[in-house]
Amino acid sequence: MSEKPQTSNQTQVKPVVLSFSYRNTRMGGFDDIIIISFKSKKVIKSRLHTSRSGSHGERTYILFPGKYLMYSLTRSNLGNLYITVAIIRLHEDGTMEKLQEWSLYQGKELKILISELPKNIEEILMANKDQLPLFYYVLDQDQAE
Repeated sequence: MSEKPQTSNQTQVKPVVLSFSYRNTRMGGFDDIIIISFKSKKVIKSRLHTSRSGSHGERTYILFPGKYLMYSLTRSNLGNLYITVAIIRLHEDGTMEKLQEWSLYQGKELKILISELPKNIEEILMANKDQLPLFYYVLDQDQAE
């Protein structure tokens, strides 16, 4: 018996390339974005392409359309830190929409503790805390241990 050929009304979902700027000045300045899957609850593998010095570059993800958790951070050379977590939806055309966003850290001030986020978001972040840069800034004291 042979397999039936696919009909034209069966559309195949194609992966989308998503790229973000990366910076590591080695003098304190740092920019990065980490994407986490809601299904597997794990950090999605990416490719990091940097300049020869390694100070600047681009982090690239190949993702299927759907919902993801985005961990974003920026730190200036002076140490001002901005960490946000967002639920994003990636559409088939490659556009990204932020569905909900939380600012965890701004400048030199903690805005929201991880324990104050929705429980499912907190669990995903805690499960991946070792892969999230500068995550210790937003941990509760009892979570840091």
